[in-house]
Amino acid sequence: MRPVTVKEILTYGERLGITEIVKPPGARGSVRHLLRYAGGESGHGMTLLPHSMLILPPAAADGAYENGWDGSVPPSLFRNISCLALSAQRITVFLRQFSKRTETPIFSSCYDDTLLHSRLTGLLRERGERRVMVHGVLVRVGALGVLLLGESGIGKTACGLALMDKGNRWVADDAIVLEGRGDAVYGRAHPGTGGLIAVRGRGVLRAADLLGTGRLLPETRVDALVRLVRESERNSVQEGESFQEIVGVSLRCRDLAADVDPRRVAERVTGYVRRLSVLEKGGSE
Repeated sequence: MRPVTVKEILTYGERLGITEIVKPPGARGSVRHLLRYAGGESGHGMTLLPHSMLILPPAAADGAYENGWDGSVPPSLFRNISCLALSAQRITVFLRQFSKRTETPIFSSCYDDTLLHSRLTGLLRERGERRVMVHGVLVRVGALGVLLLGESGIGKTACGLALMDKGNRWVADDAIVLEGRGDAVYGRAHPGTGGLIAVRGRGVLRAADLLGTGRLLPETRVDALVRLVRESERNSVQEGESFQEIVGVSLRCRDLAADVDPRRVAERVTGYVRRLSVLEKGGSE
């Protein structure tokens, strides 16, 4: 996994619950590894690899971060630290001074250290491995891969199946693994749900039984995203095209209002893909 720069990590303030940031001008670090500090005697046995971020849990029990640095922390622990992440609402004066002295970026987060570690792990995987998992339906419409997104029960699977009536190809339902390769994104089913389709009123069925093996693809390049929104939100959502970045690649994204008849939604998706196909060939809308 390639390291992710601290500068890039700090742009995900909402995702990480960041409340404060101290970033010295000379800081140029990057992160590849995460480690949660255990504290006490166990801290002396910790080994930090280069490009590490150390996550510090709240120290409310002994007031360590309120009254200064915990004396049990061995100085050698900081040699490979690129950034400190503190599970707290604010960064103490002592830590601000430490940041300035060592040119180590520090941020505080409103999340507990367990949740913060989980979110940082996902972020590093997404940005470093260029891989992320999303919930949706992935199909290939003509020559273009389309990822259908939207909240649970909005009709993504029904729309995808309606598109199959037009001779398109099915890739995956529910859990989709997206991976960046060069300047493109490719999608496939998560190993745990591959080959299955959850059909409302019928349960979970084998895709091969429902569609036939000739309609199935193991993966496809993702060329566009289509977000379905509920009919009740039609007035608050202006259907139109935007762009969304996934694993470092900017993809076209279209918002479409859901419909009780998935065939109507499928028609609109098909129309959108036709326009994209024209653009792919160098034409104009």
